Amino acid sequence: MPWEYSIQTTSKKLSNNQKVEFMNYNFDIELLTQLRYQLHQNAELSNQELNTAKIIKAFISQAEPDTIAENIGGHGLVFEFKGSDPEGLKIGFRADIDALPIDESIDLPYGSNKKGVAHKCGHDGHSAIVAALASLVSNNKFKNTIYLIFQPAEEIGTGAKAVIQHFTKNALKLDYIIGLHNLPGFETGKIIARIGTFAPASTGMIITLKGKNSHAAEPENGISPATAFSNIIQNLQIIIEKLDSDELALCTVIQASLGEIAFGTSPAYAEIRATLRANNDKDLAKLVAIAEEMVKQEATTEMLELTISYTESFPSTINSENAFNLIRRAAKNESTTMDEKPEPFKWSEDFGHYKKYTESVFFGLGAGINCPNLHNEKYDFPDEIILTGAKIYAGIINLLEDAKT
Repeated sequence: MPWEYSIQTTSKKLSNNQKVEFMNYNFDIELLTQLRYQLHQNAELSNQELNTAKIIKAFISQAEPDTIAENIGGHGLVFEFKGSDPEGLKIGFRADIDALPIDESIDLPYGSNKKGVAHKCGHDGHSAIVAALASLVSNNKFKNTIYLIFQPAEEIGTGAKAVIQHFTKNALKLDYIIGLHNLPGFETGKIIARIGTFAPASTGMIITLKGKNSHAAEPENGISPATAFSNIIQNLQIIIEKLDSDELALCTVIQASLGEIAFGTSPAYAEIRATLRANNDKDLAKLVAIAEEMVKQEATTEMLELTISYTESFPSTINSENAFNLIRRAAKNESTTMDEKPEPFKWSEDFGHYKKYTESVFFGLGAGINCPNLHNEKYDFPDEIILTGAKIYAGIINLLEDAKT
C-alpha cells in the first residue's frame, strides 16, 4: 500500500501585530502539495467524498474559519471567513472534490488507494488551490467576506445545485462565485478565458421503448422496438441539422441495447442513451424539444410505450464582460500570461449552475502542452500550477477589496 501522506501544520493564525502584507504573502506550496497528494491518494467518486471532506476540514480548520457548513449535497463543505465590513462583498471560491471511475495506471508514491477510482480530472489540484486561500484570508484583514466552497458531485452535475440550495436556505446571497479548471494542451500556468460561453450546456437523454415479446418464429404476434430503435439512433446523429443556429450543437449516442440474447425470442424492450450539447441553454432546450418530438413520433408509429428521462444536466458556463475583465486584471497584476480563447470548449462543467444564482467567474489554467488529457488514465495534476492558481485567486480578492458594494 502507498505511503499515507499526512499534513504537517507549520503556522497558526497570526496575531494582529504579526499581520502579513498582502502583496508579500507567501503561500506554503510544500504544504499545499502534501494536501493534494493526500486527496489524490484518497480519491472518492461523486456523492461518496466522505474521507475527502474529512481531509479538507482538518486542513482548513487550522486557519480558524468563522463558520463551517458541512454535509452540503452529501459531503460538501463551505468555510466562511468574515470580513471587517458588514456591508462588504461576499465572495466564494469553488473547488470540486470528486474523482472519476478510472484506474490509477501510473506509478505514483501517492497513487489512489481505491481500485478503479482516481483523480483524473484534477479536482485534487483545484482543492489545493482553494485551500491556499485559507491562511491568506485568516492572516489578513479584508473588508469582504470570503467563502471557500468545496463542492461534491461535479462530475454528475448535482453538486453546484446543492451548494446554491445551501446558500439560499440560509438567506446568503453571494456577490461572486469564482472557479477554474486546469487545461492540458495549454502552456503551463497560462490563464485561458473568454467573454460569453466558456463551456457548453449538455444533458444525458435516456430513451426506453417497450413493446411485446413473441416467439422469434412468430414476430407478427409481438411488438418489436427494433425498427424504432434503428430509426431513432440514425436520426439522433443528424438531428442538429434541424436546429437553426450557427453555434455549436452535438448529439452523441453513447449507449444502446435491444432485447436479450435469446435466439428464440423477438424483443420487447430497447434503451438508447445520448448526450445532447449546445453552446447556450436556449439552443440546448430547442435541441431537446426536437429530439423528443422525433422519438415520440417513432414510438407512436410502432405502437410502443415510451419513457424519456434526463441525467447529468449541465447549464452553459458563461462569463460576463465584467467577469472576464476581473480575470484579465488579476492575471496582469500577477504577471501571468493570459489568452482569450476564440471559441468555447466542447466539454461541460456544472459551474454553469452558479450563473443563475450570482455573478460567476470561470477561467482555465494551463496544465502543460504535453500533459495527458483530462479523464485519461495517464493524467496527473501538475503541482507547479498550484501557486499560479492561488496567486490569481488572491489577486481577485485584492481587486474586489476596492470594489463598491
